Amino acid sequence: MQFSALGLKAKYDSDEESILECVHIPLLAHAHRYDRAVGYFSSDVLVSAAQGLDKFVYSEGKMRLIIGNPLSDDEYEAVMVGISNPIKAQSLQLADLLLNSKERNLKLLTYLVAKGLLEIKFAFTHKGMFHKKIGIFYQNSETIVFSGSANETIAGLSKYNSEEVSLFFSWLQSFEDYGQVEVDNFNTLWNNNKKRSKVVAIDSEAYQKIQNSVDPEVLRKELFPESLPPQIIKPFFSYSFPKSEQELTKLNIETKTPRKPLKVKGRSFELFPHQIEAIDSWRKADYNGLFKLATGSGKTFTSISAMVELYEERHKNGDATFVIISVPYIELANQWVKELAPFNVIPIQCYDSSDNWAAALDTKLLRFRTGTLDFICVIAVNKTMASELFQSKIAKVSFEDMLLIGDECHHLGSQGYFDALPSARYRIGLSATPFRTEDDEVEGSPFPDTIRQNLLSYFKGIISEYSLSDAIKDGILSPYRYDLVPVYLDEQEQEAYEDYSAKIQKLILRAKSTKLSSDEQSMLTNLCGARARVLATSSGKLPALLSYLRNHPALSLTHSLIYVGEGSAPGDKIPYITKVTNCLHEHGCKVSKFTSQETSSERRRIMDSFKEQHIDSLVAMKVLDEGIDVPVCRSAFILASTRNPRQYIQRRGRVLRKAVDKNEALIVDFVVLPLPGVVNQFSQNLRRAELERIDDFRLTAINPEEIDKRIIELGIY
Repeated sequence: MQFSALGLKAKYDSDEESILECVHIPLLAHAHRYDRAVGYFSSDVLVSAAQGLDKFVYSEGKMRLIIGNPLSDDEYEAVMVGISNPIKAQSLQLADLLLNSKERNLKLLTYLVAKGLLEIKFAFTHKGMFHKKIGIFYQNSETIVFSGSANETIAGLSKYNSEEVSLFFSWLQSFEDYGQVEVDNFNTLWNNNKKRSKVVAIDSEAYQKIQNSVDPEVLRKELFPESLPPQIIKPFFSYSFPKSEQELTKLNIETKTPRKPLKVKGRSFELFPHQIEAIDSWRKADYNGLFKLATGSGKTFTSISAMVELYEERHKNGDATFVIISVPYIELANQWVKELAPFNVIPIQCYDSSDNWAAALDTKLLRFRTGTLDFICVIAVNKTMASELFQSKIAKVSFEDMLLIGDECHHLGSQGYFDALPSARYRIGLSATPFRTEDDEVEGSPFPDTIRQNLLSYFKGIISEYSLSDAIKDGILSPYRYDLVPVYLDEQEQEAYEDYSAKIQKLILRAKSTKLSSDEQSMLTNLCGARARVLATSSGKLPALLSYLRNHPALSLTHSLIYVGEGSAPGDKIPYITKVTNCLHEHGCKVSKFTSQETSSERRRIMDSFKEQHIDSLVAMKVLDEGIDVPVCRSAFILASTRNPRQYIQRRGRVLRKAVDKNEALIVDFVVLPLPGVVNQFSQNLRRAELERIDDFRLTAINPEEIDKRIIELGIY
């Protein structure tokens, strides 16, 4: 049977199902070849690596196994320069382990070695190399890669530990970006082409010792008695334990009456003056308007308080209120659920599968329309809000009874979402930067500003503003120190930057005299994206970050964010975020990617680890840009060279939220500059673009004089 016919999912969670039985056993039963990397050399880890191998061994499949061997500083240096070679001792130790073990899984490996079907290599590296489990299954023209956490210890394999693994399928387009990267990494490692590790095949004497000590036919009869078909034997260690027999708790869809809380997070609840003014302005504007409030200044609580006040006014008149809160991301939706709880509001969560919310919404809508319920609050991600199913349900509600709250509302200005917005009588838009678009990356953009037009048309204009400077001055946000780190384009990057810029300029000039065709508009967008990637993935950024950390030994990475550019560097298949994360791992930093590629449960677990300091830094692209509340953040390293003010304003706001023992924040901006000595129009445009961002950060930083001096030193002025 082909892999593609097995019906495998892209994600498995050991809390829900056995990863061994759902992934390893069915794949190994049909695989012809298997590559596996494990992080340490121990019997427990080898038992883990051999799980599910019965049918694979019975069919005499071929396997390659890399065993990590982390070394101390002195040992590592000795191995890398050739002074020491511990491979013989390790090889004989492995041979003795396989020959003397009574454990069935190890006997399966012994059989493969005896038959010449298993090749084993040791990877000597510094302070560990494998940050996740990797396995690659091959079958004719199909390949599957699995990737999981690095928990290769007894505790990690016990029933008290939960784990998730991701699968990447060669017949899907996404394999090139994710699965192929792991295949290439394994082969690079196997061929000893990794700079920071030395990979050596086990000593021939160890192979000889096993082959001389084992009769393959006798061992095969022991493992697979002729009278019995190959059996799937439960492993010594299992990935998971049986699912609970308990039934899911049924959702209580009874309503509660919205009210303002007495306390929130242990403190008396009281709105700040700027929040009270925003609600007053909204009321005076006939309950329509945009709240342009600085990131971290309380947009969410302001709009919830406005919602409660509206409900109370309408309730007095015997009117019901139906509230839709539309947000761009699931993480933001979950955050809203928590923020609504103190206000006695339990929303219907309209995201993920409609099976989870459609019936509950129908039940409440029936009561709402029959007058037995006078308040409903739903939270939907924008995609769900625009769906036919959701639209068909809210069509049963009178627009005169409806309040629409759009968080990070600049997303709702795009035509698809704008067309789906209900004609609600009451409207609130929330954004620190409502009118900034991706087209800010284009100097003199020829594209019409439809997002601005749509937002102004729907929300009827900005009715309240509260700037970052106001929030810092009022003590609502933390002050911050701003530091500049220059990163210079190399010759190849400079040439690519100028080439893209010339083509972009040509199209913009053409747009001033005639309307661009759809192909030309698409070309302009692609050229701007390609130029942005040159800046975002400049080869000098990663060395500059490592140098900065070395030159500031007192600087702690704890609770820091590292923003990087999207995609891959030109000519590189590996995503830039993966390169940064792996490099920081190799330098001993406890970091984790935080992207839209992780599942909601993975991101939740990563965020919890970050808050509890099990992880020092989060490496992100866009997921942390908007709305995600992480007040513990103390520093941000901005490697993503964006000209989009919305992005860098949002990123700045992530680290300025107040927290205990947080006196000030640090923002380190890696500024991309032209190749030294190059002076032309495009180079000057680059300097001006970077200076625009620097000036924006400088205005509200606590060290403007230092920044001015640095600008002069770097010749950016």
